[in-house]
Amino acid sequence: MDANLKKILDELPDRPPRSRLEPYREFIGELRSRGRSYRNIAEILAEKCGVQVTGSGVHDFVHSRSRPKVSPTQLSPINTNQVGADNPGTAGTAPVVPSSEEVQRKIAALKARNSASDPGPRGFEYDLDEPRRIKRPLRQ
Repeated sequence: MDANLKKILDELPDRPPRSRLEPYREFIGELRSRGRSYRNIAEILAEKCGVQVTGSGVHDFVHSRSRPKVSPTQLSPINTNQVGADNPGTAGTAPVVPSSEEVQRKIAALKARNSASDPGPRGFEYDLDEPRRIKRPLRQ
């Protein structure tokens, strides 16, 4: 980075915290470690500290502070050649694309399987002229 820009950054004051819960950060962390729910923590803060906040507000505060900060220099561009990067055996290999004949064969097999299945007896029939009755399956 340019020395002039670095000097400007060093001269800027730190921004004050935006959350009213920031002074209670350690207290909230200790309550969470003791198994307190977010709603219960919000009640304790309102009762003992005079801070009005909802349980979801405490949740958002805790989760926004627990995520690791990622600087733009740590971000890497997406490499599309790494299909299956989470699987070391497939890293860097091209994806296997089935042929159109194979896809058509699988579709036909699925259609045949779904149409051949017997839906079984219907459990409910509706007739405007008759009262509604549920037909119970026969016990064998």
